[in-house]
Amino acid sequence: MNVSTQSGGSWRRILGSLVLAVLLEQLPWSGWALIVRPDFVLVAVLFWALHQPERIGFGAAFFFGLLADFQDGAVFGQHAIAYAIGVYVVLYLRLRLLQFDPSRQAAQMFPILLGVQLMVLLVGWLAVNPPAGLSILIPVLSSTVLWYLIALFVRLWHGKGAQDRA
Repeated sequence: MNVSTQSGGSWRRILGSLVLAVLLEQLPWSGWALIVRPDFVLVAVLFWALHQPERIGFGAAFFFGLLADFQDGAVFGQHAIAYAIGVYVVLYLRLRLLQFDPSRQAAQMFPILLGVQLMVLLVGWLAVNPPAGLSILIPVLSSTVLWYLIALFVRLWHGKGAQDRA
């Protein structure tokens, strides 16, 4: 039995984690912390789209993408379209992703997170000007690590610890 059928995924838990992700994005990040900061909102939206697709989908992804655009001062719609594409890919691969343990799931999420970040980069490049460098892709690694930690926590929380690792 997978995590999505075990957890109720109450609205309070979903909205609480999404609000926490938005608040983490609002922290005054600077220097290297800003460069390696994971995309908390994207990870939260994709996580809930994977585990609760009937509650979090394209509309929520687009809304939180617009919120991320507003927070970052980016082109309005830049993150929104990328988040919606990310949710589409996660929903397309949903059954496959749910079969993996946290480390393999994170490995499968890496190209999805990279694709979303490249979409943000492409839309920003087409709308305004090219980025200064490829440092915009560094958060993909930290987002993948964050995904792994969240998936591991949820798996352990639901009692799927050592017996499933063998």
